[in-house]
Amino acid sequence: MSGCTDGTTIWLDTRLTTTERRCTLTHELVHLSRGHEGHQPPTVEESVRAEAARLLIPWDTLAAHAQSQASVYDLAHELGVTPRTLADRIRYASAEERCLLQGHV
Repeated sequence: MSGCTDGTTIWLDTRLTTTERRCTLTHELVHLSRGHEGHQPPTVEESVRAEAARLLIPWDTLAAHAQSQASVYDLAHELGVTPRTLADRIRYASAEERCLLQGHV
């Protein structure tokens, strides 16, 4: 577990890299903003991951890199996020965002 919260305090694994800390802290802050305490069901975790990814990678930033030939790992590094966060941002993009990324609009 990279991080957790009890609804008032956030704990982060001390072995995380700076980028991992940034992404994990954002994830846990989303939990706090929603009033979550302790373990959450998978559907809630998915929603939190999606929101954290949107906060860390705004649409304009994602769109600006849509045609990048960089690997997921290199692009994530360039954006200052983990590869999982980048994958979440793409996975949970809205239908309109997906069309724009694919060049259909």
